[in-house]
Amino acid sequence: MSISFDGQVVIVTGAGQGLGRAYALELGRRGAAVVVNDLAGLGSTEGSAADAVVREIRSAGGRAVASHDTVATPEGGKAILDRALETFGTVDAVIHNAGVWRHKLYDEMTPDQLDPVLDVHLRGAFFVTQPAWSIMKAKGYGRIVLTSSSTGAFGRVSGSNYAAAKAAMLGLARALSLEGADHGIKTNCILPVAPFRNRGPVPAVLTEQLNRMGLAPEDAGPELVAPMVTYLASAACAVNGEAFSAGGNRFGRVFVAVADGWVNPSDDCATAEDIEAHLPEIEDLSRYAIPPTSLDELKVIGELRRMRSGASGGNDHD
Repeated sequence: MSISFDGQVVIVTGAGQGLGRAYALELGRRGAAVVVNDLAGLGSTEGSAADAVVREIRSAGGRAVASHDTVATPEGGKAILDRALETFGTVDAVIHNAGVWRHKLYDEMTPDQLDPVLDVHLRGAFFVTQPAWSIMKAKGYGRIVLTSSSTGAFGRVSGSNYAAAKAAMLGLARALSLEGADHGIKTNCILPVAPFRNRGPVPAVLTEQLNRMGLAPEDAGPELVAPMVTYLASAACAVNGEAFSAGGNRFGRVFVAVADGWVNPSDDCATAEDIEAHLPEIEDLSRYAIPPTSLDELKVIGELRRMRSGASGGNDHD
């Protein structure tokens, strides 16, 4: 294995089962000391899910410790980092995978079905990564992997709360990639495709859609997502601020772009009627840009305006 985590410490949230467990086991196999964070099974006579994963890693000769703190509060996030520091002395990568689900149609959703999703996915991303940020900056190295979702990128029914939280991961990863670039910190997103189970009551309308997907659960297990996450969390990672779909042995970049669109040739402000008349040009995806930052979109607009002005015989200003 050319990609090794020997001497590195990785925090994985939601690592007691499913995707997080697959990540933790693979990282442990590659030499990482893993902080296995999960709340599942606390108080159970069989022990917690995190403890079980720790035993698996240790039985294979690896190093791991369990964390039973919540990601949903600043205190919990700091406690997870403290667990890493107290046990292994540092942190090199954070994979924020913890998640909860509250499936409801939008007009039936109540605040108590919105808040837990935002707390774990969105606020949890801040509370887990922010305490590690200063350590990564000081050492000039770090890797952060945030978990987005195809729901956040493309939407689905009965998932507006989840979609909003997961879409936020795309924006957060972009922002952190910019702030961390000069400090050796790379932040990317994973959009995992994995079996849809253990996620609470699922509305019939969503079940029907899932049954029509054509991708069987056995063809999209967590172990088929783990290779991309392992790469993104490693020193070998050569990308920053990007997002990747992974599942079913298919891996592909997911990106947000802006079409070249239509530039109003007049100096007058365009009207709503102009928008209606030029909608096909506005929606044309044959040419597009992926601005590195929000400010770079201003440059894209400026260049298009100059280009279109020159093509129409107008003055081209620097």
